[in-house]
Amino acid sequence: MIVYVETNFLIELAYLQERCDSCELILDFAKAGAITLALPAFSAAEARFTLQRRAAERRTFQDSLRKHIREISRSEPFRGLSAQSTDVITALVAGEQEARHRLEAAVQAVEERGITIPLTGEVLRMARWHELNLSLSSQDTLVLASVTSHAEKSDERKCFISQDFKAFVDPAVSEELSGAGCRFVSNFTDAVGYIKNALRPPK
Repeated sequence: MIVYVETNFLIELAYLQERCDSCELILDFAKAGAITLALPAFSAAEARFTLQRRAAERRTFQDSLRKHIREISRSEPFRGLSAQSTDVITALVAGEQEARHRLEAAVQAVEERGITIPLTGEVLRMARWHELNLSLSSQDTLVLASVTSHAEKSDERKCFISQDFKAFVDPAVSEELSGAGCRFVSNFTDAVGYIKNALRPPK
């Protein structure tokens, strides 16, 4: 069984977000050889860019927060605020370093145990067609084109997991995925149940 994931799978693992436990289970299925995890190469690059952007936003916020705390601390009632806020300010930077390590570990796990779908000329052509004919962003068309171009070449059971519900829950997008024999699952928790059910031996 081939399980396609995209950028939000990596971000979920990197930042330990609400459904990261389900993502870890999906990764465990791949490590055990029960499924083949497939990731568009574009998504790995997009996830790294997302981390860089968030890190820059947090640094800007950190600098602004330090400035405001310094000003507020000049008032007698808030003299201890600067010392009290040190842990919060430190955590803003430390969290980004840990997130980057978790992201790279997830990408490496997919590379070692699964498939990275390259950004080929075929994918770019398909993405351009999707952009002209579907209500998707340029980024989402690259993901969809990567998934469908790979899926249509395989007879295995396939599903595509993305929590970008707004982008991919669209009749035209569903038709594209169905045409490649690929089912769409809109959250990682449901995906774990779907995979477990698919892996059960027939009675």
